[in-house]
Amino acid sequence: MSGVEDMVAQAELDLGLGEPNKIQKWYRDRNGSDFNGNFPWCDASITYWAWHSGNEDAVTFGGDFAKTTVHAKAFKNHGQWHVDIAGIQRGDIVFFDWGGTDLKSAIDHVGLVTGVSGSKVYTIEGNYDDVCDRHVRMSNWIVGYGRPVYVHGGTHVPGFVTFPGKSFFVAGRKSPIIEAMHNRLVAVGCNKYETQTNKDTWGTGDVKSYSCWQQKQHFTGADADGIPGKETWDKLKVPRT
Repeated sequence: MSGVEDMVAQAELDLGLGEPNKIQKWYRDRNGSDFNGNFPWCDASITYWAWHSGNEDAVTFGGDFAKTTVHAKAFKNHGQWHVDIAGIQRGDIVFFDWGGTDLKSAIDHVGLVTGVSGSKVYTIEGNYDDVCDRHVRMSNWIVGYGRPVYVHGGTHVPGFVTFPGKSFFVAGRKSPIIEAMHNRLVAVGCNKYETQTNKDTWGTGDVKSYSCWQQKQHFTGADADGIPGKETWDKLKVPRT
């Protein structure tokens, strides 16, 4: 596997993971006794997801990271570091300082960006309150982000977006994935949209149009509620952007 969607899908597999956990064990087995016990595993999570999705070259430059400041510096050394949140997007590696500075030396946490809506940055993060979970972050905590050079493709259906999970589809979520889905729904005759503006933002038109697609796949009742599921998503074949 390789690519943004594979990275996100791998992270989603660990939602709800507590501690001690498989990520800590995997990292300790690779990097030795310095990582015994219940060590902080937020950046080890990023490393684990990268290696298990085929994105290790893009995300960790072929290495392992447990220290956030060192990982941020690696992005800077490769010319892939960006300050604050301007231009941040799905698949970026976002670094936080709970003290509110923009200093790389003060970074103390990291996460994977799953989406952006205005000033809100949606993430999956390991080791926040000792759990892997989804969060919504604002710019006051964000020092900056690294932009991996992902390689598209992999073992999933070539050229198509991997199902991003039901929780991705929330009102106001803005993403090129939603625009690509919108265009596919129109193409397959499920155009229940009242407008063709803001195609990249999830709203009532998307729910109605996707419900039409679910019904075309012979789903009824609560199974045709307009919220994408993996089976109907894979059949829709939303192209990568």
